[in-house]
Amino acid sequence: MDCNRETTDPKPTGDRDDGSDDVKPGRTIAFTAKLEICNSYPTHAGPLRFTNVLVNEGHGYRPETGVFTCPLPGFYHFTVHASTYGRAQFMINKNGQNVVSAYHNTLCDRKSQMASISSVIQLSESDKVWVQLWGSPRNDIFSSPDNDTVFLGFRLG
Repeated sequence: MDCNRETTDPKPTGDRDDGSDDVKPGRTIAFTAKLEICNSYPTHAGPLRFTNVLVNEGHGYRPETGVFTCPLPGFYHFTVHASTYGRAQFMINKNGQNVVSAYHNTLCDRKSQMASISSVIQLSESDKVWVQLWGSPRNDIFSSPDNDTVFLGFRLG
């Protein structure tokens, strides 16, 4: 897979100049993004970039940074499902603060497993949410043709 390819979102933020990117009350805000296979087993601390965008309604998610920026205040639900093969340490982060975190260590049988976290978070306009890697120099989080690691979020109500 080519990690330098464009997002699969057909109309990323800023591509339209017809005003249709404006967020109106009651409008759906939702995104789902997958980790690319070539970004598996990250060795950095900081935001994890999910660059294969499947849905980005409201255009709040930026695949180049891995950060969701809230376009409309309200309550949001965020989830991370991570395929792991060893140690995985990650958290859902709001404006630089840990909201909920996961530490996963595969059992001695060394089979891949799933680790998941989720939370409902109240956001104001321009608040930022992302998946933060922490801990050891390598996280055994991966995607493959048979296993996906995804980050998703949506506005409630």
